[in-house]
Amino acid sequence: MNEPTTALEEWRRYWPTVLAAMVGMSFYTVLTYSLSTFIGPLEAEFGWSRTALSSGLTVFAGISMLGGPFIGMAVDKFGTRELGIIGMVLAGLAFAAFSLLNGSIVQWIALYVIYGIFALAIKSTVWSAGISSVFTHARSLALAVVLSGSALGQTLAPLAANKLINAFGWREAYIWLGLGWAGVALVLLIPFYFDAHARKAREAPGSEKKPAIILPGLTIKEATRDSRVIRIALANLLMASVGSGVSVHLVRIVSETGISMDTAVEIAATAGLAGLIGKVGVGWLLDRVQGSLIPFSGFAIGAFGHFLLIGLIGGATPLLIGAMCIGFASGAGLQISTYLISRYAGLRNFGAIFGTISSMMMAGTALGPMFAGAVHDLTGSYDILEMIAAPVMLLCATLFVGLGPYPEFARPEQD
Repeated sequence: MNEPTTALEEWRRYWPTVLAAMVGMSFYTVLTYSLSTFIGPLEAEFGWSRTALSSGLTVFAGISMLGGPFIGMAVDKFGTRELGIIGMVLAGLAFAAFSLLNGSIVQWIALYVIYGIFALAIKSTVWSAGISSVFTHARSLALAVVLSGSALGQTLAPLAANKLINAFGWREAYIWLGLGWAGVALVLLIPFYFDAHARKAREAPGSEKKPAIILPGLTIKEATRDSRVIRIALANLLMASVGSGVSVHLVRIVSETGISMDTAVEIAATAGLAGLIGKVGVGWLLDRVQGSLIPFSGFAIGAFGHFLLIGLIGGATPLLIGAMCIGFASGAGLQISTYLISRYAGLRNFGAIFGTISSMMMAGTALGPMFAGAVHDLTGSYDILEMIAAPVMLLCATLFVGLGPYPEFARPEQD
């Protein structure tokens, strides 16, 4: 089959794969973004501290950090279709298993360990590698739509969890979110999600050995020495370190200013909508404009949002704007980094390289929620957290200045 020669042709051929990957990506974020809504009921029933409640996400992030490079290498070798489908089945069941909580912290951690292992197969590395393998001319926008799944989860997870908890209780809410959301993803993934490996295999169904797919790009050794790759990785580590704690505790950050819980949930949900705008808007621009302005601005807006959440300006409006700025930066930041790695490092070892960067992000994510919870437990507020986050995000923005033009990679010969 001839390869598409324009962005429009790519969209006409591959849009079902993008849709399926987007919904798959959205489920990966549900556990993180619904936790702030579950904190109240779990705190009331079991008497757990905010630090203890946040510890599960630290375990989840730690598993993602350690497993990231390995899942990336598996993606480069085998493709993403089978990983994504099997991972979605197991992760959905593991999420629903949180309904069995009995008050034991050991059980809480054990469930996060199980979920974390299964969720490795549905993390952003998987979907980004699959989409990058079939899109060239419209890659940034396609990645933006797929990664907007995280914004979809950020927007809908707290709202859905809040509604389900109020209607059925927290146990049933875990079941509905786990089986329902993952089920919808599977309905799309099975018939529609095909990356370059899967498409090549379908074109040669009679072959005993699947044809090797070798894409152009840096070797892993070359990537570890490339200053541009290192700067992108460092920016993501710093962003995740401060952003994860704020995102997980966002509903509580807003509600503890005197805003009602329902309003706090709605304000937190706007962060997801802003993240969607950030991903798609920046994705569209990066396909058309190369330079430092877009990456710098995407991260700098987050610094302004963290400043607003300190609460120096009274009222709900600054909190709303702050949440939207943070959501925009979170969405734009992941989109910017994923796309720039696909351009500066290429696709030859994209899974392993971005998987390693993703692991660095998860290292920050592992510490962020617990740090945020500890700050609140010690000081009674989240102000110190925001005072740290604002300048750190500004530093992240400066790391994208002067990366230079995209390199041209020769395509290796196929085996």
